[in-house]
Amino acid sequence: MNLIFCLSCESAILPPNSVFLRYANPERILLRFDLLFSESFLLFSASPNGVSNMSLYFKDKVFLVTGASSGIGRSLAKELSKAGAVVGVVARRKDALKELKASVPNSDQMIILPADVTSETELKRVVEEFRKRVKRVDGFIHNAGVSMRALASEADFKVFRNLIETNYYPLVLLYKLLESDLRQTDGHVVAVSSIQGKFATQYRSGYAASKHAVQAFMDSIRLENAESGVHVLTVSPGFVKTDISVKALSADGSPHGIMDEGQKKGMEPDTVAKIVLKGIEARKRDLYPAGFKEKFGLFLSRFAPKTLDKLLLKSRVT
Repeated sequence: MNLIFCLSCESAILPPNSVFLRYANPERILLRFDLLFSESFLLFSASPNGVSNMSLYFKDKVFLVTGASSGIGRSLAKELSKAGAVVGVVARRKDALKELKASVPNSDQMIILPADVTSETELKRVVEEFRKRVKRVDGFIHNAGVSMRALASEADFKVFRNLIETNYYPLVLLYKLLESDLRQTDGHVVAVSSIQGKFATQYRSGYAASKHAVQAFMDSIRLENAESGVHVLTVSPGFVKTDISVKALSADGSPHGIMDEGQKKGMEPDTVAKIVLKGIEARKRDLYPAGFKEKFGLFLSRFAPKTLDKLLLKSRVT
């Protein structure tokens, strides 16, 4: 039995105690699994530098990127700019956006749009201003996000509200505001979700819920745009070397203030950005820029959820 065939089949069922899992070669299973979820690796490995001829595709394309002041968002904005795109960068910290603009070679093609994405009024203003300064819109990337580090029973309700208002609602509003523009350009709707949009761990209940909402929304609008020409891409990273854990919300809503070990050893945000741009160009459905452990967790969540639960309980998730 070919495992790749099983995994790609919608009706495939592989119980945790199946004879296949009991007697098949474990190394072969893991290898084939990794190949299945290595789409992002194949995209990134297309050239020694991770990006090949993308400037030809992105040259003069117009993109809006939220959460552009740091982490993956900053790297996405820089890579788009290097590829010749006009980039509108959105974040609360105007000084960080100015620093970003000064760091790119095509700074005249980067538009600074300071705003709080949790504010409907500010986000509408950003889109209106962006439209006035560009002739077209080829895509937007909703990357702005916040995480949490708290038990659901102990976290203040405002933490859950903040997570949804940052991670999910801006995606919905941006889509509603820019859908007509994107239909005219066969444009791109891109959401940076998380592996936690596929399965949840302890201390991340609100974060995982918001990312599951992102995943479901993207899956739905992808079907709704099947004949419109609009491309819908969901990016589900694993551990990435950013300050997301430092800024994560603790039970009372204050910053967690600690860099998790997973983030310390995670993928470089520039690497993730290059993978995402290749995925946009290739009009991919999903990308999983993640390490093997995270992708294996994704595999277990579908085919052996109880096993995943046991592993998560044994691990020191904090």
